[in-house]
Amino acid sequence: MMSMMRDFRVTLRGLRRRPLFTAATIATLSLGIGATTAVWSFVDGVLLSPLPYRQPERLMMVQVVIPELEDRFPILSASPRAVDAWWQGCGTSCRDVAAMSTGTTGRMIVGGAGGAPEALDGLRVTPGFFAVLGVEPLLGRVFGAGEREPAAVLTFGLWQRRYGGDPSVLGRVVTVDDQPVEIVGVLPASFRFPRFQHLTPLGSVSGQAQFFATLTWNESILQSFGNFDHPALLRLPPDTTAAQAAAEMNAVLEHSFAGGPLHPRVRLRPLSEAVTAAVRGPLWLLLAAAAAVLLIAVVNLSAMLGARWLERRREVALRRAVGAPPRDAILLVLRECLVLAAAGGVGGVVTAHAGLRALLASLPADLPRIDEVAIDGSVLAAAVGVTLVCGVSCALAPAWQARRADSLETIKTDNAAARRQGTGPGLLVAFEVAFGIGLLIVAGLLISSFLRVLDTDRGFDVENLLVADVLLPPGRYQDPERITRFHDEVLRELRNAPGVRGVGLVQRLPLEGNAFISLLARVDDQRPLAERPQANYRFVNPDYLRTMGIAVSRGRTFTAADRGRRPIVISAHAARTLWPGEDPIGRLVRRADELPPREVVGVTVDARIVSIERDAGPVAYVPYWDLPRPDGVFVVRTAIAPTAMVASMTEAVGRIDPLVPVYNFRSMDTVLARAVALRRSQFSLTVAFALAGVLLVGLGVYGVVATWAARRRTEFAIRLALGGGAFRLVSMVLRQGMRPAAIGVVLGLGASAAAGRALAALLYEVSPHDWVVLSAAVLVVLAAVAAGCLVPAVRAVRIPVWGLLRSE
Repeated sequence: MMSMMRDFRVTLRGLRRRPLFTAATIATLSLGIGATTAVWSFVDGVLLSPLPYRQPERLMMVQVVIPELEDRFPILSASPRAVDAWWQGCGTSCRDVAAMSTGTTGRMIVGGAGGAPEALDGLRVTPGFFAVLGVEPLLGRVFGAGEREPAAVLTFGLWQRRYGGDPSVLGRVVTVDDQPVEIVGVLPASFRFPRFQHLTPLGSVSGQAQFFATLTWNESILQSFGNFDHPALLRLPPDTTAAQAAAEMNAVLEHSFAGGPLHPRVRLRPLSEAVTAAVRGPLWLLLAAAAAVLLIAVVNLSAMLGARWLERRREVALRRAVGAPPRDAILLVLRECLVLAAAGGVGGVVTAHAGLRALLASLPADLPRIDEVAIDGSVLAAAVGVTLVCGVSCALAPAWQARRADSLETIKTDNAAARRQGTGPGLLVAFEVAFGIGLLIVAGLLISSFLRVLDTDRGFDVENLLVADVLLPPGRYQDPERITRFHDEVLRELRNAPGVRGVGLVQRLPLEGNAFISLLARVDDQRPLAERPQANYRFVNPDYLRTMGIAVSRGRTFTAADRGRRPIVISAHAARTLWPGEDPIGRLVRRADELPPREVVGVTVDARIVSIERDAGPVAYVPYWDLPRPDGVFVVRTAIAPTAMVASMTEAVGRIDPLVPVYNFRSMDTVLARAVALRRSQFSLTVAFALAGVLLVGLGVYGVVATWAARRRTEFAIRLALGGGAFRLVSMVLRQGMRPAAIGVVLGLGASAAAGRALAALLYEVSPHDWVVLSAAVLVVLAAVAAGCLVPAVRAVRIPVWGLLRSE
């Protein structure tokens, strides 16, 4: 032990004598290890860590594939009829099924306490929901099997915020959607449940559940062959596979839907995979980019350490000459590399903490499981493992050189050895260049995709638009005429507010998902319902299209004079689908067997109302008074800053009904930013890693070429003394770095071509083999290599020739 401590003290003294080399090495390792650890903590928290439920690997998301609708909706949620059929008909493998209804964003009002109304995101669930999850309450109880009385369970956060953590909240009666509901339990602080948009394939609703209420269905809903918008969970029994459970569930569905227009089939997917499906590709790509930076750093350090140990070969030779065993040189190298790696690992953990905060700030707040991301014990263990691997990897090349040192030859002369550097440094440069080109190609493709997304014709204008949500209590607003009257009065109040240029009403804002999907067919279409076209319906006021800037390309929009008639405005996509090459104005359409039909009075341009990266398909705009809905979004186009209208919108609704809260104020610029937030953060982080990689490539090439040039200073001096031109000398130094760089270019382009299929899924209207991006990546990396070679080349031609030759 004393000998080991002495050896490490010697190693530390040796590193202190080279402070610049030591600081550069530790900083490079800290950057590589820190970036990889930060991204790994994110990947671990979102993708790899088990969900906080009992036996989470047994939890399955029940997804439905309907062959008749698969071309338009590849995956759907379950339906009440299907869930009830499983309850009644399943044997042992699929009885533990629970369903949810994400369509209820309820209003919870503290009964009898005079509390102001507050709109909260709530989730209605069937009684067996918490038993399927395996979650026990912190206080009270959860919904029991067969429970049909209205009840609510609060999340820990809502209990603390709204009720101050008061245990007497149990038994208190609150109002949910104007119905009295008893609070029966409080969930623990560790309970986490996915956001609504991560549960529904259509992304038709967003939010985070703050309370859970009981869900029951009446007989008419249970008999319906539609309503495939209820996410369902299944807990697999012991010794039952997902394939066995799916087979039994499909057999039950086949019997329940026999004779109906649709024939659904079940697809079971682990809940963790279903929730994180949208971010798996981007996060793995981000981890690959961080790992590439770490690899470049390791290769870079291997070259630097190899050069350092070539300089110390006389020291190693002297040790061998006085009797040191051969392993002594290897241990000497290994100790130094491990000390540097340990220091880099400590710096990497500090860097990871800062990097994780930057990651959390740059990524969208609604990413799945983002609140579970932290640097915990498993992440620290991964950081220790990466540190050890880096230390050993960096020691391989110099240890091999130290082991092969010929003591007598090295002591006698050092000049011949100086010229024999072997192929190792060139290979390291080639690998660095390959990694750098791969990073730049990915970054370039993501930049191109992001620019294409921003350049997409949205079909509407986001400037000076303020929007806010309003949800009417269904208990007091059951009458359709009363709902329509409320909306009419609020629209009139908003139109009269100062600074308002237009007011719109819609039940779902563009870029915030689907809303109401139903059939839209010609009246003479006699095909089965499942074969008729479907459209995304928007129930709007007459001024909505003008307020949003959605142009009417043919015909007109409906007006107040159309009340009592049945007008409809359709998108150009819907017109092409229903009447290809014909004029749709004046034609009649219907939804299912709806009578009387509707008359097409106008056609709009195609607007990206669901997602900016996906065509919405056929869209239909219907007057809000024809199908009054309690949920709505008011849109105000202002002549002033949108945020200045918040108070006016709140006051306008308050004058009509002070018990109706106005919430979720946002501008359309914010909505657009949220729609592209994941792609923006993905490309910005990848670009940051790519730039770091290119910088490391340049530094690595500089280190290799500078070391090579320093060992051949005498040769360069002789060449210059004999009349060799400076240009030829610079060219020779440049060739030394550019030859292996050319090999790296081939390797990098080959790797990017092989990974093209995986990258294609993450790109938008950009080919993974875009020649502009590929060429730009090659040119940037070669420029970094040339810059790394140019500095030692210029220094080589400025050698004090005669002074150096006299010293020799």
